[in-house]
Amino acid sequence: MPPVAGALRWAQELRARIQVPFDHFRHIPHLCLDSAEGRRVIEKYEEMIQLLDRYQEKLYADWSQTVSEKSQYNLTQPLIRRDPETKLITVNFDPQLVSVLRELSYLSGSRLGAIPPTAAEIYSSKESYRQLAANLELMVNRYNKVLKTVLEVEYPLIQEQLWDINLKLKKAEETLNWKMEGVWDHISMVMDDVHDLEQRIQKAKNNVEEIQTIVGSWASPIFVRRDCKRESLLSLEDCQDRLERRYSLVRESGQRIHLLVKENQSLLLADPASDIWKAYVDYVDEIVLDGFFTAIECSLKYLLENTDPKAGLPPLFEVQLDLVIPDLIFQPSLDPGTNDGFYDVVEGLLNDIYRISSLVPRLAEHSGFLHYQADTEDMADLADMRHELMGRVQAVMAACCDYRSAFDHYSYLYGEDRKEFFRQFLLYGHILTAAEIEAHAENGVPESPPTLQQFREQIDSYEKIYEEVNRIEPISIFQSWMKVDARPFKASLLNVIKRWSLLFKQHLMDHVMHSLSDLDEFIKTADKGLSKKVEKGDYDGLVEIMGHLLAVKERHSVTDAMFEPLKQTVELLKTYEQELPEEVYEQLEELPEKWNNIKKLAIAVKQHVAPLQANEMTVVRKSCAAFDVEQHRFRERFRKEAPFRFDTKKPYQLLDTKHIEIKQMESAMTSIYESAGLFEVIVPDYKQLKQCRKELCLLKELWDMISLVGTCLDDWQTTKWADINVENMDLECKKFAREIRNLDKEVRAWDAFTGLDSKVKNMLTALKAVAELQNPAIRERHWNQLMQVTGVRFVMDSDTTLADLLKLNLHNFEDEVRGIVDKAVREMSMEKVLKELKMTWSTMEFQYEPHPRTNIPLLKSDEELIETLEDNQVQLQNLMTSKCIAFFLEEVSIWQRKLSTTDSVISLWFEVQRTWSHLESIFIGSEDIRAQLPKDSKRFEGIDVDFKELAYETQKTPNVVEATNKPGLSQQLEDIQSRLSLCEKALAEYLDMKRLAFPRFYFVSSADLLDILSNGTNPQLVQRHLSRLFDSLARMKFQLDSEQKPTKVGLGMYSREEEYVSFSEPCDCSGQVEVWLSHVLDSMRATVRDEMTEAVMAYEEKPREQWLFDYPAQVALCCTQIWWTTEVGIAFARVEEGYKNAMKE
Repeated sequence: MPPVAGALRWAQELRARIQVPFDHFRHIPHLCLDSAEGRRVIEKYEEMIQLLDRYQEKLYADWSQTVSEKSQYNLTQPLIRRDPETKLITVNFDPQLVSVLRELSYLSGSRLGAIPPTAAEIYSSKESYRQLAANLELMVNRYNKVLKTVLEVEYPLIQEQLWDINLKLKKAEETLNWKMEGVWDHISMVMDDVHDLEQRIQKAKNNVEEIQTIVGSWASPIFVRRDCKRESLLSLEDCQDRLERRYSLVRESGQRIHLLVKENQSLLLADPASDIWKAYVDYVDEIVLDGFFTAIECSLKYLLENTDPKAGLPPLFEVQLDLVIPDLIFQPSLDPGTNDGFYDVVEGLLNDIYRISSLVPRLAEHSGFLHYQADTEDMADLADMRHELMGRVQAVMAACCDYRSAFDHYSYLYGEDRKEFFRQFLLYGHILTAAEIEAHAENGVPESPPTLQQFREQIDSYEKIYEEVNRIEPISIFQSWMKVDARPFKASLLNVIKRWSLLFKQHLMDHVMHSLSDLDEFIKTADKGLSKKVEKGDYDGLVEIMGHLLAVKERHSVTDAMFEPLKQTVELLKTYEQELPEEVYEQLEELPEKWNNIKKLAIAVKQHVAPLQANEMTVVRKSCAAFDVEQHRFRERFRKEAPFRFDTKKPYQLLDTKHIEIKQMESAMTSIYESAGLFEVIVPDYKQLKQCRKELCLLKELWDMISLVGTCLDDWQTTKWADINVENMDLECKKFAREIRNLDKEVRAWDAFTGLDSKVKNMLTALKAVAELQNPAIRERHWNQLMQVTGVRFVMDSDTTLADLLKLNLHNFEDEVRGIVDKAVREMSMEKVLKELKMTWSTMEFQYEPHPRTNIPLLKSDEELIETLEDNQVQLQNLMTSKCIAFFLEEVSIWQRKLSTTDSVISLWFEVQRTWSHLESIFIGSEDIRAQLPKDSKRFEGIDVDFKELAYETQKTPNVVEATNKPGLSQQLEDIQSRLSLCEKALAEYLDMKRLAFPRFYFVSSADLLDILSNGTNPQLVQRHLSRLFDSLARMKFQLDSEQKPTKVGLGMYSREEEYVSFSEPCDCSGQVEVWLSHVLDSMRATVRDEMTEAVMAYEEKPREQWLFDYPAQVALCCTQIWWTTEVGIAFARVEEGYKNAMKE
């Protein structure tokens, strides 16, 4: 209940509680109220009733008197109140009005008295007030919600709308009150605006929340194990499908996000080209970017968690180890640097993960990026995760490669050439080492066929390796997340080992079968041939019989020893379960007997044909002697007629002729060798004929080289000068020279070789000279010098060929050509330097900056100009010392003079400019100095006019060399400098005079002193120098005039620590600066003296703590020392008087 109505109700109920029991007392028959006690009760009852009545009347009367005034006041208050700090608004319906309405609702039926008209009027309008207050409260809540929830990036977008609303609300805050008519119409308009704004902002926020929900939906791993089972591998086949689905989701989400942002633009009534909208888009753009970060981070974390060796998870990836001869390879490859390997696969997965950020077009188009991938790739956290994952990949690749390296000792099985290995094994019983090959380089390694035991050892070694490989584990796990399947490699290697073993077994089988079949065939052929009858004079028959006898003789020892090894070989093959055909076993039983029979037959036939053999031997010996004589004669003829000289005509016809003759001789020699072999006659070696054949081959090789070289050089000679490629020609000649050196040493003594070698060497020397003459530095004057040296004249133009140059016999003038070219190169270098010099100084211009006071153009210090000038002068000096300077001597000398003048003028100019700038502010800007030095000021005015005229004149010629080489410029500058020196000297004397007048001026620099003197009549401007003149004095306090402006009367001083000390008397700071500074010094001394005197006197009168703060710090310190010294002296005196405890006291 409201307070008044509640109090009245309380009084009424209390009255009732008293009145009802008392009425009951009256009706009790035996109760006598006429007694003293009864009367007293009645009296108290009536008194209480009167008190309650008076209480109610007073309470109601007080309320009635104040309610109208307060209500009227509160109704005239503005409808709305705004908090100046938070800018939030509240409904300004005073609680007193609410209380009045509640009081009236309770009091309207009471009989306490008439309700005040104002209150009754308010009560009659309570419904309108309630509705107005409720609507205002709704509007206020919406308005405050906007202010409380609006984001920093959203506020500029609605600022103008808020400003319009605030303008409308301003009436409600200032003029509109609860009693005014038409309030509702105004408020309803504002309410609609606030409601519209609140709804649009809320919708925009809902859209942003939807965007956040959308980007949040991306936060799941893209690549997971097959069927999402913990024990499954990552399926690279399913990855593409998952990737496409995720890409499709992100693309659709991106389209939705763009639509929502566009909707927000219309909701917030934003101009898409404005900076505030771009800032809002950046805000949403950042949300999307954070979504991509989370999405990529989620996928990377999944991969990191499943590749963590400590996580104890099943393998995530699988590779196969396979044998692709001659290499062990992983599928996919784990070798670093290979394309499409495991590293690239994982890198591709990561790129696919990052690529989702490129599927959504950038919201912030003004950022210059089409999508978000560039930003995600620059994020350090993601980059660290990616780097860590790729580090794990590299580590597991290294571990797997180490695992593969463990099988390298099997590499010889699949890396070596089986055919070559077996060939060497059959020849030498083992593989030849490099040392063996080198040791027998000249004669070759002696053959040593393998024994049956060596075959057995070789086959056994392969069987052992087979068992060892068969025990290899087919599956291996590395770092708990990489599974290596070695089954393909294992199967391939076992197959390779079987092939090696079968190679040796098959050879033994083939050896047994071929040996027996060859012997069987030989026995049949020999038996048939030896069974023929030979008569005297049957030369062909005798030759055939002798051939068979020779064959049996040659095979005798080998065949006798072959049967037992063959039987052992068969037994060995049986141990390896290698079965031979049945006919092989039959041949092993029958052939030994057949061989013995054929040997006996051969002995018998040989005895039968012995007389015929003796006759033929005599004939063969005579033929050998006659052929030996013929070959010596042919040798002598060959040395004379063969093309051994370089100038031989038609060498190839001679070579063909000699080839035919040698071929005929070799045919006859072959026939003699065959006959001698059959009839067992020793034949000479016929070395002369063999030497002729060797020399003929060497001559053919030599003349081929001569022809090749000649053809090539002839082609070159027609080459035009501009097309001569000396480098290619030189390489070709050097190739010819190497090939010539590689010819047999025997040809080096022949004239043809000497001529060829000289021709190539001369060409190489000439080409070196031509290469030097191709130097772009060669000019026409150099060609004329070359013609004078060689004595040959020709016209050097575009039609000149290499042949024309070779006529100069350049190989005889190599040093002279080198000297001419060297001179040309040096001259070209000089020409280049001079050209660069002209180019540099034709564009080199002075830089100017305005003088702060007068704005006249002053030369700007240019380090590049000075450095270039110094470098060029050094270059010119170096050119002058060159021995090839003659052609450019005049030009170099001219440039030397120009740059030397430029250097001296620039140096002098800067010196004059610096001095003028220093003195200008003194002699022109300071009236005090002008008054003190009138003669020198007059002199400086003349200097000032001359210097300004010179500065403006120089500015008209911007080029440095042209400006500095004007006639008379150097003399003008020297004249100005000499006059400036006189002004400087006068100024220095003036400053010394001031220092003598006030010695503390020696503590400051000349520049500071000039500043002090220039502003000497203005103590405010001199204050900044006081700390240099007086130790610890920072500034002074001056008396203020009626306009609160400082005068020239000093009242006190401040230290650097801001401690203030008042002068004992005001200090006059007018007049010359050295005069009033002396007054300041005197005031300081007087003040310190007075303070010291007072402090010493007051030391014993005040507590020490108070005394310390009453006086300046230095005064307090000094006085403390004075009193300490005094007290110590007194103590010593009392000790002398006999007071032993004086020091302690």
